[in-house]
Amino acid sequence: MSDVKVSVICITYNHAPFIRDALDGFVMQKTNFPYEVIIHDDASTDGTADIIREYAEKYPDIIKPILQTENQWSRGISISRNHTWPRIRGQYVALCEGDDYWTDENKLQRQSDFLDTHPDFSICFHPVVKRWQDASKPDTIFPSAKEHFYKNTLDIKHLKRRNFIATGSVMYRWCLNNDYDRCPSGIMPGDWYLHLLHAQNGKIYMLPSVMGVYRKHSSGIWIGADGTDDFYIKNGVPFIRFYQHFDQEFGDDHHIAIQDIMRQTIDASLRTRNYNVLTRLSSEFPELYNIMVRVPLGDGLRAYRSFRKYKLLCKILLILFLCAILFIFLFAYNAI
Repeated sequence: MSDVKVSVICITYNHAPFIRDALDGFVMQKTNFPYEVIIHDDASTDGTADIIREYAEKYPDIIKPILQTENQWSRGISISRNHTWPRIRGQYVALCEGDDYWTDENKLQRQSDFLDTHPDFSICFHPVVKRWQDASKPDTIFPSAKEHFYKNTLDIKHLKRRNFIATGSVMYRWCLNNDYDRCPSGIMPGDWYLHLLHAQNGKIYMLPSVMGVYRKHSSGIWIGADGTDDFYIKNGVPFIRFYQHFDQEFGDDHHIAIQDIMRQTIDASLRTRNYNVLTRLSSEFPELYNIMVRVPLGDGLRAYRSFRKYKLLCKILLILFLCAILFIFLFAYNAI
């Protein structure tokens, strides 16, 4: 049996400006138990992997690197299910992405102590500083008192209403083991879904101390979550998948949110003339798509008409291409 008590999972890609802060936060932890940091770099192109190698050589008992030579995300491969989760050895699992970092050397000890002494809890987390890298907004504490319902002890009912757990603050009493299919791939936000799965097994506790920083920067996934076209083009499909799985697994009804995301994604695709996204929406969610595009006088109807024109144009181009091939073949045949 493994003597590792806590496994830390860190996923990183092109985080060279930030990764040292994360790594320093990992190796400074003071614990009375062994812990490991499973850090996966998805073939970064900015030197992130070199920094990870440096720390792995200096702290081989802690830093366990997985350094890809080919980007896994772009191939549609789930990094968690295929690369990091199978290597977990700890009873407890903490998360921290490569652009966030911890500020308290006793973080892992405090969280593991709590879970040790409270077997009816499955999740322990803490507040973090939300920091904008460009200083465009002042630092704030997440979650605010209102966001965590003015409670330190919570449960899955609260978590269904909103995600108040920052990824870099959570520690789970790990429940997946080899049953990774319980957490579907290709969804976003995946961390919220993982929180919910663990909250099925016990209560949630928030330690009062702020022990980390959640960094907001221009290349972060959630930087456009305020409604930009780019956000919906990139994330509309996995966002819809998330709510569909949410409803199936946890018995909720997010059809209004799903319709809103579908509408926003359709509109963004129209404005940017990105018909590939419309193709994905129509093929993956045909019933919902057909409902949304037939809303009278709305952007959905315009999307439907534009998409039909796009598909017709593709068919015409294909026919012209085949005719050209046939003409060339006949010309060559006659020439012989």
